[in-house]
Amino acid sequence: MNTIYQSLKLLHIAAGSLALLFGLTAILLRNNTKKHRPIGKIYFWSMTVIFLTAMFMATYKFNLFLFFINIFTFHAAFTAYRSLKLKKLHEGQKPEYQDWLMDALNATANVGLLIYGVYYALHYSIEGGIIPMVFGSIGLRNSWVNIRRLRGVIRHKNYWLLAHIGGMLGSYIGAITAFLVNNNQKLGIPDMVAWLGPAVFIVPFIIREVRFYEKKATLHQ
Repeated sequence: MNTIYQSLKLLHIAAGSLALLFGLTAILLRNNTKKHRPIGKIYFWSMTVIFLTAMFMATYKFNLFLFFINIFTFHAAFTAYRSLKLKKLHEGQKPEYQDWLMDALNATANVGLLIYGVYYALHYSIEGGIIPMVFGSIGLRNSWVNIRRLRGVIRHKNYWLLAHIGGMLGSYIGAITAFLVNNNQKLGIPDMVAWLGPAVFIVPFIIREVRFYEKKATLHQ
């Protein structure tokens, strides 16, 4: 079993490297549809490999935090990918079972993160508890927004694009965070900075991008 674990760990690292590279490239080429799409697909499937290998490793090591945060990150990538196939929700298009399943899984994982964070803060350290509580809160909000979209509660004509932008950039935050957390001792980065720093820097960019496209396609207030 240990050989399988080590092999999957190497695959996980390789997929992580591809995700970092192709994720950044997709962002830089976001206005070049012809190049952005194939690069974005490589990024998504790299994130899928990361998700599957991390699920195995988290289960094998019984690491609840890794298990929950892995679902949190993949939910963002999955939402972004599926949003391109759900462009007619405003016309009565029905989400598929995997869309509901992923959001149910994500909501459950984020409740788990909140409980884990409270428990850790009470029994170990407040700083260590803050991190899962922050991610759990963000994840629950994302699930709420996404479930409303799946149910056809639409405010913008380009709702699928907004979901794609937010999901892909959100999942890229997860990829960068994972890299920093796994290398923070080598880089001399404090744990709190490694965990929350990428979000602090990239979330404002996400907000700017989303608001830019929201203004172009508001259906109603």
